[in-house]
Amino acid sequence: MEVLKTFRHEIKYIISYSEFLYLRKKLDDLLEIDRNQLGYMIRSMYFDSINDDDYYEKLSGEVNRKKIRLRIYDKEGELVKLEIKQKYDIHQLKESLVINKQQAQKLIDGEYSFLLDYNNDIANKIYTIMTEGYYRPKVIIEYNRIAYTSSGGTRITFDFDIKRSYGYDNFFKDINYLDLTDKKDIILEIKYDRFLEPYITDIINNVIVRGQSVSKYIMGRNV
Repeated sequence: MEVLKTFRHEIKYIISYSEFLYLRKKLDDLLEIDRNQLGYMIRSMYFDSINDDDYYEKLSGEVNRKKIRLRIYDKEGELVKLEIKQKYDIHQLKESLVINKQQAQKLIDGEYSFLLDYNNDIANKIYTIMTEGYYRPKVIIEYNRIAYTSSGGTRITFDFDIKRSYGYDNFFKDINYLDLTDKKDIILEIKYDRFLEPYITDIINNVIVRGQSVSKYIMGRNV
């Protein structure tokens, strides 16, 4: 079982298509593009408690909050990421387990006990949260992403064509979606460790004044 853990700062912006074109032209000359020039698909299923605790903590602006999701990059693939993302003020801790499709389906069906078989801190944490809060699937979000990585480890992503579905039995199938954003609106995310390189800050500040509170999960639930 692959276990991943990252502790980072994260800034989000909603930008226009023209701002995206400007930033991409600058970044193409400076950073390494991730995967391919055309981008790649991300599909996430978000879980929440029976009382929608994570949803309301985000809406109320709680400083410390969390979200749990399944994530795939290929609906035909066999591997699935199970992630818990926790926010502590301006810091983000993301912990991930790589599980198989059958185990992911168990989570969708409300069967969490297999997580205890891993005897792993992350698996135990997710099991405890999901069982105590009676977590269930709430919404599926899908979008396309173009990503860049700097030599210093900063990751810059552009997410577009953001859509949602409320079906829970079709996570690995073709889905009918509802668009969540205008086709010209793009979510820019900047993720970095200790500091953000000054040259990246200068490029961003040429077109953007300040970050915004953006959550794809909340966008999907509010439609």
